[in-house]
Amino acid sequence: MNTVEIIKNNKKGNYMKTVLNKPILFFLILITLTTIFVLAGQAKVSEVDLSSAVGIWLFDEGAGNATADLSEKGNHATLVKNPKWVAGKFGKALEFNGKDTCVQTGQKLLDAREEFTIVAWIKPGKITANRVGLVGQNDSPEFGFIDPKTVNLWTPANSASVTYTHPPGEWHHIAAVATTKFARVYLDGKGGTEARADIKNHGSSDFKVNIGGCGIWDGAGNWFTGAMDEVAIFHSALDDGDIRKIMNGFASLMTAVDPKDKLPLAWGKIKQRN
Repeated sequence: MNTVEIIKNNKKGNYMKTVLNKPILFFLILITLTTIFVLAGQAKVSEVDLSSAVGIWLFDEGAGNATADLSEKGNHATLVKNPKWVAGKFGKALEFNGKDTCVQTGQKLLDAREEFTIVAWIKPGKITANRVGLVGQNDSPEFGFIDPKTVNLWTPANSASVTYTHPPGEWHHIAAVATTKFARVYLDGKGGTEARADIKNHGSSDFKVNIGGCGIWDGAGNWFTGAMDEVAIFHSALDDGDIRKIMNGFASLMTAVDPKDKLPLAWGKIKQRN
């Protein structure tokens, strides 16, 4: 028989019999399970707390001399000497020439922090020099290639590294996490050796946060050759799971939050321009 009988008790204590066609019942169950999995997936994605972000630069504008910060802080940044708009890991990205191009935030975003996180996708060209900058404000913190095969985070209070041996022209994700107890650098979601320390904070700097050069390890220079995408800074220590979720792209996080929030609205406006 291709039907299912469902017996239900009504208010008078009598029983009613509902006959459902089996394909219809299967369809209703499938819809229910799909809804549960979708809602569960969104809840999992939204576990990354974006409220501590002080800069999220997706570099998706594709033109112009500025790039929007999609965090609530609105720390929009300026392009120096026209880094090139190129295809990114997600959407667009910025390519730096290793000579005189960078992005300047104009803000001291990492002064005297007890904890912070820096994330970025990078596609290096051939790295031959030491002290090639990625993200930082000279003196504290400094994040980039301390030598051609080592990505390093340095602050006056601690230092951590991860080995980088990938060939030029490949996209890879990097992250640096620091607290008053440890510092760690990540490559493609895997953390390197944890550097332990018991400190008050990670020090201050007279400089402002730059991306791709214009002074990261030093007061000037430290030019990066290659492309960067989806750079972000948080005033919190993200965990391993957070970093791996961010690797899937900030768009996946923004579509899981309340549509009234600024993040998806701002991201949507940028996408409409492309």
